[in-house]
Amino acid sequence: MIIDTHAHLYYPELSDNINEIIDKALRAGVEKIIVPAIDLETTDKILNLSATHEIIYAVIGFHPCDIQKLNEKDFQSLENYLTEKKVVGIGETGLDYYWDKTYKDKQKDFFKRHLELSEKYDLPIVIHTRDSIKDAIKIIEESKHECSGQFHCFPGDKEDLKNILNFKTYFLSFCGNITYKNFNSLDAVHDAPLDILLAETDSPFLTPVPHRGKKNQPAFILNTIKKIAEIRNIDLNILEDNLEANTRRLFKKAFQ
Repeated sequence: MIIDTHAHLYYPELSDNINEIIDKALRAGVEKIIVPAIDLETTDKILNLSATHEIIYAVIGFHPCDIQKLNEKDFQSLENYLTEKKVVGIGETGLDYYWDKTYKDKQKDFFKRHLELSEKYDLPIVIHTRDSIKDAIKIIEESKHECSGQFHCFPGDKEDLKNILNFKTYFLSFCGNITYKNFNSLDAVHDAPLDILLAETDSPFLTPVPHRGKKNQPAFILNTIKKIAEIRNIDLNILEDNLEANTRRLFKKAFQ
């Protein structure tokens, strides 16, 4: 079983053709797609998609680039959704210092709040860490919350990987950019333990070779998985089996 653990299917370029997108995913061997929200509007969109498509599951939360105008009422509204049957995680949350550093303190505060919810509802947290992974790791270390989670589109170095392994309950995933010639973090792809790896596309972004120039979609996930197998010199079937087992361990609610 192949599971795309991170695909933003609510963007128009995908949602306008959702039946075709899902059909292509199924024909490629993808049996589940986990769709992360970035705000309350996309939360509603994902829950509507998950209600009409068995393959789709929801992760809901506030993206760090979308918190500037949010307040406590918004956070309370988010919590009301967390017991929905097809909500299997919290996020996409975390920190982003690439697009906007103005709200760093608020980003950190909201990330901490998401960690609290992760522990409270026993749901894994999906973490965005663009130009910010060391601060994200520090917040997790200091929070002491008993959480599990996914570092999506992992951007870290060997030290970051070591620190994540110390958490014991966190996983990581790579996107289609590992297939690009200028990708410079092959060591992380090679060194990450097999039992913490997950598969994702980050659709419609980071389209893997040979589909660059097109909008990414879950059907393209196999290109990234094959690249991971190539980098690690591992049999593709063994890698896929491990990716599935890891996803079952983290996103338990999607398999109940």
